Amino acid sequence: MDRERSDGVSGGSGRIWAHACLRLVLGTNIAVHGLARVRDAAGFGAKLAADFDGLLPSWLVGPFGAAVPFLELGIGVAVLLGLRLREALAAGGVLLASLTFGMGLRQQWEVVGLQLVYALAYWALLYRMEDARLTADALLLDRRAGRAPLGAAAPGARTHRGRGLLE
Repeated sequence: MDRERSDGVSGGSGRIWAHACLRLVLGTNIAVHGLARVRDAAGFGAKLAADFDGLLPSWLVGPFGAAVPFLELGIGVAVLLGLRLREALAAGGVLLASLTFGMGLRQQWEVVGLQLVYALAYWALLYRMEDARLTADALLLDRRAGRAPLGAAAPGARTHRGRGLLE
C-alpha cells in the first residue's frame, strides 16, 4: 500500500534508506583510506613514484600520489555527509578512474577488479540521486526553503496515522 507522507513523499522510503546506507559505507571507506595515508602523504607519493618507475614519470606520479590521501579524505567526508554529493561522487569517480589506469599499467588485475566494485557503488549512488534525501545537501535545501527536514512533520501538518517517513 502506497502511503502519502506528511512531506509529500509517497513510498520509496526503502530506496532512500538504501541510498543512505550505501553512501555511508562508501564515504566511510574512502575517508578512512585517506585518513590512514594523510599522516605520511609525501611518503605515500614517493612510494607510488617508485612503484611506477619506468611506467610513468616520477615528477607526475609523486605529486599525484601525495595528493591522493587528501583527495580521498575530502571526497570520503563529503560523500559520508552527503555534502555537495553529486560533485563528490563525480570527483570520486574521476579519482578512481585515474587509480584504475595506474593499476592497469602495473597489471594489478586483482586491484582493478576491486576498483570496479567501487565504481559500481559510485554509479549506483549517482544513478539514484533522487533518493539522496538523508544528506546534508537535503537538510540545507530544506532549511533554505523553510521546510521541515525529511521525516519531521511541518508545524500543523497532518501525518498518516501519526507516522513520518522515517518510521
